[in-house]
Amino acid sequence: MGVIQTDAWMDEHFFNPLELCNLASPDVENHAQYYQYLRRFGMYQPSRRTYEMFTRLKEQEAWQHVEKYYKKYKKLWKGPDVDIYIFPIEPTRQFMLEMKGRSGLTFPDKIFLFLSPVDDVKIWESLLVHEYHHAARMNRYNKDPEDYNLLDSLIFEGLAEHAVQKYCGKEYTADWMRLYERDHLQHYWNRVYKERLQLSKKHPFHDDLLFGRKGIPRMMGYALGADIIMGYEGKHPLTVQESFNIPSEKILLDKNTYYGETEQASE
Repeated sequence: MGVIQTDAWMDEHFFNPLELCNLASPDVENHAQYYQYLRRFGMYQPSRRTYEMFTRLKEQEAWQHVEKYYKKYKKLWKGPDVDIYIFPIEPTRQFMLEMKGRSGLTFPDKIFLFLSPVDDVKIWESLLVHEYHHAARMNRYNKDPEDYNLLDSLIFEGLAEHAVQKYCGKEYTADWMRLYERDHLQHYWNRVYKERLQLSKKHPFHDDLLFGRKGIPRMMGYALGADIIMGYEGKHPLTVQESFNIPSEKILLDKNTYYGETEQASE
């Protein structure tokens, strides 16, 4: 457990990402489909540019830095054992500018980190904090991941970025924390989100609402989740241990936030 030496894998298989997917998840039947899924979250496509990025990541000792951060927060949070797979990020505008050259994907037992070279390695730490918080909550939250709904997703993202602010500082939080004014958030909450909180994670509209697609402003679900947590935490300070298992509904139903005063929350 811990950081897997995907740098060694890529030394041999950089231009064969399907083999990398097989090495990371041998139990997956369709690795071509799995690779396309990972690409949605930032997995690189082989190219001269991404190979140069891989070379820079090795020079900057990304694997060693992330291993250090993982051990730090595993001990601090009494967190779960997970495998961590590091790959270069695809250098599109979305990932390099909007996501600051970092992205991740977390399962209960493994984390994928998609990285770019940095001048400040604390950027990598902030991503590890966010994704490892997801893993810790998945392992302690009294709900099967198969049963997660849109409300759970909003709260997961808000709590994870709250942890980033606590441990890394506000300057290392994601840009979506500051994208929208509260009245804009409340407008979309009332018009779009509050009646759809029970949408299954598997529902096709779930990701549109979470990431902001098809007429929904980008990262609106993430921004709403962060705002909900800030409103709750302002009245009920959360320890990081509490944030791993507090029910999503408890946060929403709190009457000290305007989200808790919506029609949805009173049902």
